Amino acid sequence: MTLKSSHTVIVEWGDCDPAGIVYYPAYFRWFDQATYRLFLAAGLKRDDITSGQWKEGTPLVHAECSFKRASQTGETLVVESHVAKFGRSSFTISHVFRDATGEIAAEGTETRIWARKDGDARSLKAIAIPEDVKQRLGSP
Repeated sequence: MTLKSSHTVIVEWGDCDPAGIVYYPAYFRWFDQATYRLFLAAGLKRDDITSGQWKEGTPLVHAECSFKRASQTGETLVVESHVAKFGRSSFTISHVFRDATGEIAAEGTETRIWARKDGDARSLKAIAIPEDVKQRLGSP
């Protein structure tokens, strides 16, 4: 069964552009927060940085967002997230933002890889997602 996570976001003044609507990078910041919450719901620490730098983590390799209607300061949005697809070393997370009436304000995806690095950023290599991680996140 697919693990789903949801939480609310209150649109703050600093999330908006001079026109008073959500400035698009805010959605990508909220994607990242929602992914972190999904991992917590699965009982996973997404990036172990106890050594000061992560050795295995989930870097973002692709993100996209479709804006269905403008959201503005003071509005409360519910973010619903789940893993929509697993690959060998990648996974795609779906995020849907709904307003108080249930109307979709925005929706998008993040594709991340399970990766390990031994040294600087150029040593980053995609590795197979551990089976227990897939199961916790809802893979059949």
